Amino acid sequence: MTRRVAAAALMLAAASFSAIESEAADPGLSVQGAGGASGARQAQSLATQALGLASGAGAGSGPMLYLDPARSARTTAGFGNLSAADQSLALAGDKVFEMMRALGDPSDRGAVLQRRDNMYYVGIDGEGGRWFASAGEAIGFMFQGMVAKSQNFGAATKASAVGGCAQDILCAVSAVAQDPYVTVATVTRGSTVTVAIAGEGFSNAGGGPSVASGDGIVALSVAYASAERIDAVLQIAPGAKLGEHYLAVFNDGLGFRNAGVYKLAVKDGTGTAPATQQSGRASAKALGVAATGEGLLAGDGQDQYWRIDATAAGTLTVVSSGGADLKGTLEDAGGLALASDDDAGGWYNFKLARAVAPGTYYLRVGHCCGGAGAYKVTATLGP
Repeated sequence: MTRRVAAAALMLAAASFSAIESEAADPGLSVQGAGGASGARQAQSLATQALGLASGAGAGSGPMLYLDPARSARTTAGFGNLSAADQSLALAGDKVFEMMRALGDPSDRGAVLQRRDNMYYVGIDGEGGRWFASAGEAIGFMFQGMVAKSQNFGAATKASAVGGCAQDILCAVSAVAQDPYVTVATVTRGSTVTVAIAGEGFSNAGGGPSVASGDGIVALSVAYASAERIDAVLQIAPGAKLGEHYLAVFNDGLGFRNAGVYKLAVKDGTGTAPATQQSGRASAKALGVAATGEGLLAGDGQDQYWRIDATAAGTLTVVSSGGADLKGTLEDAGGLALASDDDAGGWYNFKLARAVAPGTYYLRVGHCCGGAGAYKVTATLGP
């Protein structure tokens, strides 16, 4: 779905975000990148930060956000009244402007971002806009749109960054910066593999590292080995793009600080198909009250069921934990949904509470946005 971003639409976007006053721009935005090798490295670092912020723009709906390249969204009146997801989305867009400045191109084009019904819209001033299934893709499209209209990059660079990278911001900035990342492994479509990533600056202080990538690559788990190595279990989709993919590493305990970008090569072949996630009530796993179970969503929109037997009347509370953005639905024995939640728990986990009578109940766990990941779920029965 596309639409033209006209001046009137931009004014409406600005109004829905909040009034933009004529105060001084964020001093951090006044520094102009000089381009070259140092600017390329800075832009690559900013791209990983943008991707990390985009991952915090959870599913749902929010107001239309107009971003001005001359000022930080953080300094705009009303920023503090936005939801955490919309703040993350706006700040991710800011990083794109910073990337362009680092590459020596201080663009004057504003942008519009919005979350609606679990989709993400981005439009650039004077250009068309599009809806995407993920915030990361929307941010990638925003950067590519800026590059496409820049006078600082040649036709070959633009073709590589825009035409050869889908909406992968890490791929696009690499094409513009022409500073290749280190390839850590060559993997096969349709496989699940453990990849050792050797680098520096990895940390497990307050939370282990996480790995993000583009479409078709899902990090099922990440294990911290040392400051110089992490081990990531990656699921490679059967239809993943052949060729280069990019892995962005973040230190969760350090507020998603960039810990490096690495390249992954995907080749064709039979591979080893990932184990199919059993779903449906027939394969429901037992979850006792006052107990914790471990689950895994393998992706492709699959759900996992848990069976909970309440031996007495009371309030049944179920909470998930882990790094995946989960949704949970509590159902009775007949399949009637009794309660549902997405983000009431900590860090995009769900938390459900419902008064129940003695009997059998089912918990259906899925990913909010069709993704994958390991998780834990705990059930308690109280008065």
